Amino acid sequence: MSSEQSDWKESLQDKLQEIKDKRQNAEAADAEPTAPDPSIGFMQEEIKKRPLNRKKMMRRMTIVAVMAAVFGTVACLFFLLLEPIFNRMLYPEEAVTGVTYPEETVSEELTPEEMLVNEEEKAATEEQERIRQEVEQLLLDKTRGAEAANRMYEALRQVAADARYYLVDVSGITSDTDWLNDPYETRGTVSGIIIAKADAEIQVLTYSPGIDHAESIQITLFDGTTITAQIRARDRVSGLAVLSADIGSVSDGTKESLTTAELGSSSASLVTGQLVIAAGRPIGTSGSIAYGMITSAAGDLAVLDSGFKQLTTDIVGSKQASGVLIDSRGRVVGILDPRHGRSDLPGILYAIGITECKQLVEKLSAGGEKAYLGVQCTDVPDDVRKRMDIPEGVYLSSVEDDSPAMNAGLQKGDIITVMDGEDVHYSITLSRVLIENEAGTEISITLERPSGDGYTEMDLTVTLE
Repeated sequence: MSSEQSDWKESLQDKLQEIKDKRQNAEAADAEPTAPDPSIGFMQEEIKKRPLNRKKMMRRMTIVAVMAAVFGTVACLFFLLLEPIFNRMLYPEEAVTGVTYPEETVSEELTPEEMLVNEEEKAATEEQERIRQEVEQLLLDKTRGAEAANRMYEALRQVAADARYYLVDVSGITSDTDWLNDPYETRGTVSGIIIAKADAEIQVLTYSPGIDHAESIQITLFDGTTITAQIRARDRVSGLAVLSADIGSVSDGTKESLTTAELGSSSASLVTGQLVIAAGRPIGTSGSIAYGMITSAAGDLAVLDSGFKQLTTDIVGSKQASGVLIDSRGRVVGILDPRHGRSDLPGILYAIGITECKQLVEKLSAGGEKAYLGVQCTDVPDDVRKRMDIPEGVYLSSVEDDSPAMNAGLQKGDIITVMDGEDVHYSITLSRVLIENEAGTEISITLERPSGDGYTEMDLTVTLE
């Protein structure tokens, strides 16, 4: 039994030694590189990295960059072209609908002694007193006086410079041919002021009786930009007109610089003796200015159906003058009017007081027109009325031939006391009633007509035109 165990042990040891040898041989084989088997050499291959093609890579990068630039450019152009359209759809441009000015009472102008002094009159009085005291001091010092005068004119020049942003030239253009059948244009130019401004439109007030006969109207702005205008509404009696013009084609810088004129007051108690600037075309040349003083502001202007007051200055100007009178605060107080000058004061500039124009400007700005009656009226001062025992009302100094007034029976010398149910004390009331009514409207008029030693009351009905 022992011999069998011994043989079994030896056999087991031999097998273990054989396994150990095989393992060592396998490890040694793994450590050494294995030679390729020539029998399967056709199936073996070596993977190599592809060489870098720099030219092809640069070409692809260039194509990508160019495509990106083209795409960006197209996107920008698309945005720039469509942005105004979308902007107008989302935010429609505002158009001018009309202007409104606060009403000034006539009694403030004609009978200031019966009223409390308002703040503006008080400020004007204080300013006059300050100037008087300063002049007295300056008279004692010539050097200081010269410096003060230079400062004053420099301040006025700056006011005039600021006004150029609402002052415009209005040209009426008419085409014709000469005797050789060659075409030419006739251009008449006057000055105007911007009274309203919106995103897409401006409105211009001008005084030109013949502008409605022009074939086309052109407006020139402060920087030389020209735009086409149309008559929005015109008063055939006074010659005042409101024009509308599209400013969509005007550059943004010019559009932002445009301003509207501020209308002041031409009340006699405020402007008489005040320093003013004549701006626009006071000597017939665009951009000209002149300084002076309003010497009178209470005269009735001979214009039908109006209560206009005439401003007289000491400024020498042209017979073709046009433009406005501006006070020292830059407010428009009058519209230059060379047609109604006095023969005994030739060459002097006259103007229509702005106070009596405001209601008419509002009507024209809204596209309406003032109704036509055909009378020239005058306010009768209280002292004259009482001394001559004249009824309180408006005196008719003339009646236009073939006018609604004449057809209704009104005569020169009549005194209108009631018009369309409203008491008439001043001519501006008559003008306002005509502004508030339309052509074709029938209104009632109560008047006092001279008869013997007194007056006879009469009631008439007038159909306005």
